[in-house]
Amino acid sequence: MAAVVRRTSQPRREWSRGPSRTSGWLLVLAIGCDRPIPASPQVLRDGPVCGNGVVEQTEACDLGFANAPHGLCREDCQAPSCGDGVRDDDERCDDGNRVGGDGCRADCRRPLVSTWVRAPVGGPRPESIQGLAILPEGAGAVVVGHTDPGLDVDPRAWLASLGIDGEQRWARALPEGDAWRSATARAVAVDPTGDLWVAGYVNGERHDDIWVTRCDPQGIPRWDHIQDYAGNRDRAVAIALDEGGAVVAAETLRDANNRDGLVIALDGDGERRWLWRHDGPAGGIDDARAVAVTPDGGVVVGGGEDDLTHWWLAKLDGQGQFVGATHVRGDVGAWVSAIAVDEGGDLWVAGTEVLAAPDPTSAITWHTQPWLARLDAAANVLWMRAEAPEGAVRREAQAVTLRPGGGVTMVGTDPLPDTLCTVTLCPGRLWLATYDDQGEREYWSAPDEMVRGEGRAAAWAPDGSLWLAGSRRLVFSEADAWIGRYAETTVVEAAP
Repeated sequence: MAAVVRRTSQPRREWSRGPSRTSGWLLVLAIGCDRPIPASPQVLRDGPVCGNGVVEQTEACDLGFANAPHGLCREDCQAPSCGDGVRDDDERCDDGNRVGGDGCRADCRRPLVSTWVRAPVGGPRPESIQGLAILPEGAGAVVVGHTDPGLDVDPRAWLASLGIDGEQRWARALPEGDAWRSATARAVAVDPTGDLWVAGYVNGERHDDIWVTRCDPQGIPRWDHIQDYAGNRDRAVAIALDEGGAVVAAETLRDANNRDGLVIALDGDGERRWLWRHDGPAGGIDDARAVAVTPDGGVVVGGGEDDLTHWWLAKLDGQGQFVGATHVRGDVGAWVSAIAVDEGGDLWVAGTEVLAAPDPTSAITWHTQPWLARLDAAANVLWMRAEAPEGAVRREAQAVTLRPGGGVTMVGTDPLPDTLCTVTLCPGRLWLATYDDQGEREYWSAPDEMVRGEGRAAAWAPDGSLWLAGSRRLVFSEADAWIGRYAETTVVEAAP
């Protein structure tokens, strides 16, 4: 009997328990008494054959049938390694490359790792967190949020305190009493005494009124400032503290085609010090979405104007007198979402630009991209960067926070692929991008713990930890509030 080896046109697979590769050769037995049996078969082939159990030439390993996508030896006979696109047990991520800054570091570690993630409870679910502030001396953080409307209950604002370990200390429903049909909290700030300032709006029988409250360190209200500013919809959306008390960014809707931005300054007892109104050059829809206090005691406010076709910034002095303004037109539309001011007076501004609006009356059809800009104290743009999304989707910036030691982090929300959006809800996923002082992106990340939800608030703590908060979608229309504390990882250099 002689052994004859013939090459087949297709690989032969027999008794396979999973994906494997065969050599493409078939051994045929021919019976013949007059032919000598060779000492060994002669196998004719070109190069090594992955999957035959023999490590050859360019192969790093070959376990035969044991080669597997997640095994000790890959299907291509290469050993597991960072950058091969397969996340192994000792890797936090593996996106198929050894390039940093794209959400997975060059050493296959996430740029951020969670210390803990919690779902604080302020009232009946569903809930969302809208504002976040770090407590003095590293004692933890406070968050404000509200129950989302649509469950048979009207929105109810709440305030909660968490320790550095993530444990909830207390929660309070605001405002006290039942004189208001609903209440929504949008922002929170902590003064040097530990008092908590909350801004939002309440609704009586007919329309929304601006609401600001000052609470003691345990969340007990000292007073409430509730005011109708002659609009059908008056809402406070952001707050910052100065030496005289607080300044609040707000909007007032006179009618469907006429909306103005407001800045309201309150003293420590809730009495109004001054009021400034912004009505854009063309009138129409204007708003104020962000506010910050500068080292010289002035106030910077920003938002969208002229039917949200421009983003704008205005500088006011400590008495509310206008100093100057910057107006920048977007491709289709633009607005400012958040402002931070560093010790030198530079402005770090995050916003959103509308690139296309198939239906201008329906925001869910808009194609948007976030942007981040650094301006000097005179509002000269030093640099500006865009975080372009993949595809024509609505990616928005929501918050910006200065990082200890330099740089800044911008936080926002991406819509989830293939999800149904409504006028008020578009389920998404939190993302963040961190830049250095010169505008170079250090990393982009989407925390693993937040696969479905929104990022609404962010704050770097003095100890170098990053606190993130928002809402996490359980099903399409239901959510719970969430907050997480994260730490940056350091890059481990690859061996030469």
